[in-house]
Amino acid sequence: MPDQRGVAGAGLLLAAVLALCRIASLGKELLVAGQFGAGEAIDAYALALLVPALALAFYANSVRRAFLVEYPRQVAAGEGTTFTNRYLCQVLAVSTVLAVITRIGLPWLWPQLVTADRLSSLNRHLDTLNAPIAGLIVPVATVSALTAVLNARKSFAKPQWTHILPTLSIVFAVLARGTGDGPQLLAWSLLLGTVIQAIVLTILVHRTGHTFSSPRGSLFRESGRFAAVVLPFLLLDALGQANVLVDRAMAGGLDQGRLSVLYWSALGKDFLSGTLVASMLWVLLPHFADQVGREDLQGLRKSCSRLVRFAAVLLLPLSSLVLIAGHTLLPSLSLGALEHDDFQRMGLTLGGYAWGLFPELAGLAMVQAILVLGRWKQVAMVGLFGLFLPNLVLNLLLIDPLQEVGLALSTALTAWLLLLIASWSVHRSFGFEDGPGMLKSIGRSCGFSLLSGIAGWAVIMRLGTGVTTGVVALATTLVVYLFLCLGRPGHADARHVFQRLTRLGKREPSD
Repeated sequence: MPDQRGVAGAGLLLAAVLALCRIASLGKELLVAGQFGAGEAIDAYALALLVPALALAFYANSVRRAFLVEYPRQVAAGEGTTFTNRYLCQVLAVSTVLAVITRIGLPWLWPQLVTADRLSSLNRHLDTLNAPIAGLIVPVATVSALTAVLNARKSFAKPQWTHILPTLSIVFAVLARGTGDGPQLLAWSLLLGTVIQAIVLTILVHRTGHTFSSPRGSLFRESGRFAAVVLPFLLLDALGQANVLVDRAMAGGLDQGRLSVLYWSALGKDFLSGTLVASMLWVLLPHFADQVGREDLQGLRKSCSRLVRFAAVLLLPLSSLVLIAGHTLLPSLSLGALEHDDFQRMGLTLGGYAWGLFPELAGLAMVQAILVLGRWKQVAMVGLFGLFLPNLVLNLLLIDPLQEVGLALSTALTAWLLLLIASWSVHRSFGFEDGPGMLKSIGRSCGFSLLSGIAGWAVIMRLGTGVTTGVVALATTLVVYLFLCLGRPGHADARHVFQRLTRLGKREPSD
């Protein structure tokens, strides 16, 4: 298992690969946005994509992470290959059953998610999406399972390159067919691209030396022990996706185009959290599992403490940068059917999401450490009181006065509550290394981020809005933050992070 520097290197390499894939995906979304605009077709497509996301939450993601936790134990017992083949066959079997149930149940599901008035306008699009969206569950779950196998074998970057295949499939379909086929073109091309991705990942797994074969004995042998590892992950993911369901359901009652704005803004937020947050979580999970397996609680304390401190250094200023960019650069854009007002609302919504980046990474990482330790009651409490209930209450309070911006702010505020409750749980379970010093470091990062954001905002107030002003304001924010951290008054953790980044840039991190 990699040391602290290896974890950082693997995480940053994975983040770089994810960023490139996300940029390609962003280009695809811009193409789709320019062709379809913010209307009923994309509203229906955004709502339909909730289905495979729920399948991932209620099965694939939780099983993938449980596999990563259990795999080292199986390898030590000489059962690594058998365990892997059984896992892959189980995923195929269960996801196929889920796909059949979903196809049958979708006509019943849509009326539960949107109001009758909105359903009457969206129904003609949703009817064409039932088959491809249900079928998407199988290749999506297969991709998740194969990626877990590669991650368990210390390959993090290579499987992420394959995520560009569904993106290319949609781009080719839109360029070739236009918008005449409606959102079903997007769904069917996504399905085709994901099937191709699963085939490529199968080849990559084979090249690592794994031998595919039918599992010996019962397909679900020792499933009870594995289910005990899966269930806590399943609970947490279920609560997280329940939040998504609540958000989309509430947004479904907004005026026409508002759900589309929320969808595009969430994609922008996911570009950031899906690269920085997801990459570190993927690398940290097997690292935490190894530390717990060696009963190295001091190493676990050190890992959690450093993660929180360094995440604050990197992500809090990023929130300020996103807020300024959303206020100045996005409103200056227009793209086909998307108009100036759409981009202005996107900027405000994205700015609301941005303040949840740091607590999302720090909070979810600490939850993973608690999960690996097997503290199931604490996980349940964190999920209920740190994710689901706060999001529901904040949505109800903020959606009427602030519309889609209120939903974004609710997500960010929920992330901060998650961080507080997860920190309390870690403190009770195994504690932090130098807790007072960690709090002081976070406070300094927060203060410097606010000061640099105020400096950028002062540029906006002085020069007005526009692309040039936005670039100058962003540069001012970044320069002021770097000066405060690396110059005076200085930030020891920030200096350490930038020194580490410099060293990592001079060597080749392992995949």
